[in-house]
Amino acid sequence: MSNWTSLTTDDLKSAGYGAIVDRAQTLAVGGVDPVADHLGNAVARVRNVIAITNAVDVDPTKVPRSLKDLTARLVLFALMNRIGLPLSQDQRDQRTTDNADLQQIADRKVRVEAPDNPDPNSTPVNPGNWNANNKVLMRTDPVPGPAAQFPPSGGNYANPNAPTDSP
Repeated sequence: MSNWTSLTTDDLKSAGYGAIVDRAQTLAVGGVDPVADHLGNAVARVRNVIAITNAVDVDPTKVPRSLKDLTARLVLFALMNRIGLPLSQDQRDQRTTDNADLQQIADRKVRVEAPDNPDPNSTPVNPGNWNANNKVLMRTDPVPGPAAQFPPSGGNYANPNAPTDSP
């Protein structure tokens, strides 16, 4: 079984979203298939988040298998918005969770599975140190007190009633 997979209109229908997919295609105006359009947008969004810290597959239609359901929900919610169906509270909560999951990938807190056929031309934008927070390296330890850092210069304080520094 491959690590990365393509998401198709048939996948959306088999996941139980057939009525929404059919309605979006029925209400479409012009020669653009809204399902294919939103599918491409969702796949591109997921791949862009992954490309920040991970390698991506050479096939631009593939997403990691672990994010296939998330990508399908991105398409579903976009289609629901397009045809005027409001999201339920559970769906809004799920959308928030999905966005948080994508943010964790971008923040290098979660790593996705390796692509089956890595794109040799794409390297992670910020491979960085995984799960590491920024650290401030001080030049002195311990930090000297205010009197040593800023020696008194005749009491020219903004507050004339302020107490004087003690060395």
